[in-house]
Amino acid sequence: MKKIIAALTLLLAFSINANAQDNKSLNGLNPTEKGAKQAAELSEFLGLDKTMQANFASLFEYKFQVIDDKNAQPERKTEMLRAIEAKIRGTLDGTQIEKLEKNQDLFKRLIN
Repeated sequence: MKKIIAALTLLLAFSINANAQDNKSLNGLNPTEKGAKQAAELSEFLGLDKTMQANFASLFEYKFQVIDDKNAQPERKTEMLRAIEAKIRGTLDGTQIEKLEKNQDLFKRLIN
């Protein structure tokens, strides 16, 4: 009986750990959650205030809505990604843009 309980405990522990690792990616999230997650990541990296974080969350939510749309034309998606980059550059100041461009991994994830 003790072995069964121990085996179930280990099974549960490993399944919880596997779920926690899956949640770090954006797969399986709706566009609102994806946008909020990317905005939080950008805000944490650059130290943005809550208002700017909320603005970026809605911008990234729109990005994921267009990307996830199966009927959207590839040209529309490409143009939208250019617009996202332009809005990021227009919103942030020079030092924030420099800092973001130095972190190429984050910058590419935000605009792709």
